[in-house]
Amino acid sequence: MKSAWVYGVVFLVLGLTAMFIARLRLSEIQDLAIGHSSRPPVVGRPIEKVVEYEIDGPSGLPVRLSYLDEQGNAKDVSTDLPWRTSLRTHKLTLATGVVAQSEADQVSCRIVINGQARDSQTSSGRFAAVNCAVPVS
Repeated sequence: MKSAWVYGVVFLVLGLTAMFIARLRLSEIQDLAIGHSSRPPVVGRPIEKVVEYEIDGPSGLPVRLSYLDEQGNAKDVSTDLPWRTSLRTHKLTLATGVVAQSEADQVSCRIVINGQARDSQTSSGRFAAVNCAVPVS
């Protein structure tokens, strides 16, 4: 019992120290030494991106093409010229690309992003093939 007061004083000092440190850490002091930093900037929702793929050539001729969808997966299509599709995404970055080959003497591809043509290629000759690609950020 004689030394019980020593334990009481030690617990009291430790408790007061813990309360002081907690008060400092929860205060609005902008001091990196005690674990505070400025708040990160608020990031809103990314703007919507509209990606349009276009394959043109003599109307009605067959074309085989592959394009990257909004998930980055390749989609294979067999159809007739001309061909168009569009994708909508809110992703920050997106790889886009389209490859096409046709029996036509001339075929062209174009990628339009938010109404602005970003890549356009034309190929001519027997079994013409084109490739358009644009990294979107």
